[in-house]
Amino acid sequence: MSDLLIEILTEELPARFVDNAQTQLVEHVAAHLDESFIGHGDVRGYSTPRRLVVLAQDVKEQTDPRTTEVKGPAKASSYDAQGNPTQALLGFCRGQGVDPTDAYTVDVAGKSYVYARKIVPGQKSSELIEVFLARLPHEVTFPKMMRWEESGFQFARPIRGLIALFGSEVLQWEVAGVHSSNATYGLRVGKPKPIAVASPEDYLRRLREAFVILDPAERRRMIQKQTDKLLKPLGFRLGDNVSDVLDEVVNLVEYPSVFLGDLPQIATELPESVVRSVLQQQMHSFLVYNEDGNVVPHFLSVRNGLTDFIDIVRRGNESVANARLLDAAFFIQEDTHEPLEAYVARLDTLIFMDKLGTMAAKTLRLERLAACATVYASVTPEERATLIAAAHLSKADLATSMVKEYTSLQGEIGSVYLSRAGGSPAIVSAIREQYVPRSPSEDIASTAAGRLLGVIDKIDTLVGILGTGFNPSGSEDPYGLRRAGNGIVRTIVESREPVDLETLVRKAVEGYQATDSLPHPEDLQQRVLDYLKGRIAQYFKEKQLTREYAAFECLPIVELSSIPERMQALHEAAGDTTLVTLADSHRRIQNITRGLPAVTSIPPDLLLTDPEELVLRESADAAAPRILQFLAVRKYPEAIRTCEELAVPVTAFFDRVLVMATDERVRSARLLLLCYLKYILGLVCDYSKLT
Repeated sequence: MSDLLIEILTEELPARFVDNAQTQLVEHVAAHLDESFIGHGDVRGYSTPRRLVVLAQDVKEQTDPRTTEVKGPAKASSYDAQGNPTQALLGFCRGQGVDPTDAYTVDVAGKSYVYARKIVPGQKSSELIEVFLARLPHEVTFPKMMRWEESGFQFARPIRGLIALFGSEVLQWEVAGVHSSNATYGLRVGKPKPIAVASPEDYLRRLREAFVILDPAERRRMIQKQTDKLLKPLGFRLGDNVSDVLDEVVNLVEYPSVFLGDLPQIATELPESVVRSVLQQQMHSFLVYNEDGNVVPHFLSVRNGLTDFIDIVRRGNESVANARLLDAAFFIQEDTHEPLEAYVARLDTLIFMDKLGTMAAKTLRLERLAACATVYASVTPEERATLIAAAHLSKADLATSMVKEYTSLQGEIGSVYLSRAGGSPAIVSAIREQYVPRSPSEDIASTAAGRLLGVIDKIDTLVGILGTGFNPSGSEDPYGLRRAGNGIVRTIVESREPVDLETLVRKAVEGYQATDSLPHPEDLQQRVLDYLKGRIAQYFKEKQLTREYAAFECLPIVELSSIPERMQALHEAAGDTTLVTLADSHRRIQNITRGLPAVTSIPPDLLLTDPEELVLRESADAAAPRILQFLAVRKYPEAIRTCEELAVPVTAFFDRVLVMATDERVRSARLLLLCYLKYILGLVCDYSKLT
């Protein structure tokens, strides 16, 4: 057995592309090894800004012989009337290298086919690996691709080198005119010479000697260790929410060296969010705080390379920071010559999205959605007024010089300007929080108005983009639809605040239709809801709650906010033996009534005469209003216990009553009773999905 090393050496990749590309490459290599029946151990991925690397350990030199079954033509076309092989069968057997007498038939979905069993001899793993290497780079996708040579091959950045080492053997591999070799390059300092590597183990060692730390986790640890060494003796620290920036910096360097720089005094006078954005967005650096949580005039940055001449690097970064902060101070001074309201009128010069009009039109739609908030959310008159006012000013800062220069400050700058002008704190908070959560690590908005403004803003975006006919697929998300969908789901689930998404989406669609601005309005409401349902499923998948969520997938989307509480209540009831019985009964009810809709009530004169069906009907009639009452006040444990009371009469019904009676009227009555039970149990969850 030998280790397999694959390296794609490129020009510097955008930091946000690196992690996903590494994951894709590992998954594809592992899948290809398995599909080629090549035995192997762990498959690990490494990455830096300039290289994507996969190391597969303990790869077998040769595949094992195996027996495989191959499906051939239908039996009817394989033999003539006398039972002799036809040309179809002879051709199939010839192609598979088997004798026609060794062919046999198998019934597949009621039709007979000829099969052949053949032995596939072992093959050299290196030859099989070279076959899938040719496809591998084409299978890695990026949000943006580029072409740089005549063949038209696309990748995130130009490929400058390829390594495919199987033990000490250099495998043949060619991509976009670049041929594989056993040479790579170390840290880009001056004009580095190529490094010849003899094996995968030698590759790892030689790169470390050339000051390339392949493992992103190790680079992160190095940054954190150096940061602590610099800041702790001074009583300083980084902010609490630096993980996203740290993720980016880790993928910007191959060998990190941390240094501390000084900021001008103006850094303590500008809004903290402005200073932080200047450092993060344009310098990939960190704002520094003292033990009391106050900003200090310092920044922490990470150099890609050694500490040689670090003072020169520090002074260069300090000059850049000083210039950027002076620019920011000037922009703020110029912007605040006018109130935030003045910038609303300028939104008609800013395009929201191609085919979707201006930011002024979007603002008007948000105001209308805010005005009808009481039809899809539980808001007080005061909260509604705050929401409308915040919606009116929500996009105003997009027309300011500050946001044009620092786009990450949208929402933040509007709240700063409004606060300085003495605006309502509630409106200020809503404007500031409308874009959160921007990432999985960021908390949802802290105020009700901020949460709801964010939801309606993202709904408007989803409706608009999907309404243009765009179909999101694969790893590409050019319009941030996944981020918008995830933000909506996270906000509702984690706040536990009910939002009738079905009504909200309908109102958003009507807002676009009122201006006839959507080229593809057909079935748009359902398309948006289906997209959101996909995001909901993905949310619980990422929380590793896919099995638990399955029981609630049947609930209407208006119940999204209640799912965590329902899930917890069901988890607490998991030890009840009655729950197991109820799950079996619910599964049986669904099987019997498959294709029939649930019904919310049954007529009083329904033809039910047997004692068991009368008891079941009485129990169901008694349970339904109680369950609805408990659900209305979110008492989910009580609703589950009420459902469990139906377990005994349902079991007795199935034990002693024949549902599919020969008398059509009796059969129909019993099926209707079960459809009623399907409705009642489904109010809480799909018990049939419980294992």
